Amino acid sequence: MVGHDMDRKSASLLEANGYNSEKHIARKLNAEEVFKADLVLVMEKSHQDFMIKHSPEYSGKIFLLGKWEKNINIHDPYRKSNEMFNYVFNQIEKNCTEWCAKLSK
Repeated sequence: MVGHDMDRKSASLLEANGYNSEKHIARKLNAEEVFKADLVLVMEKSHQDFMIKHSPEYSGKIFLLGKWEKNINIHDPYRKSNEMFNYVFNQIEKNCTEWCAKLSK
């Protein structure tokens, strides 16, 4: 998916909810970006485990987006129904709001 635009369902859903997705291009996360980041949020535990296994020195900054909801996994809705896209959108938005609240304290 590297180099491709966002999935059309995702882009439409974001735009319908007031988010701009037109400049999004898929890319692969690299070690330099992780090094520079203060915080890396991932959607699934398997993503977190993979990153920590390959870069254990960054384990203190890699967390699940769903951490504040008992470390829930938020699964990619790619090729799923519109209902699943809406469900995942709501999960992401809720958990981003939660992270913002925690980080602003």
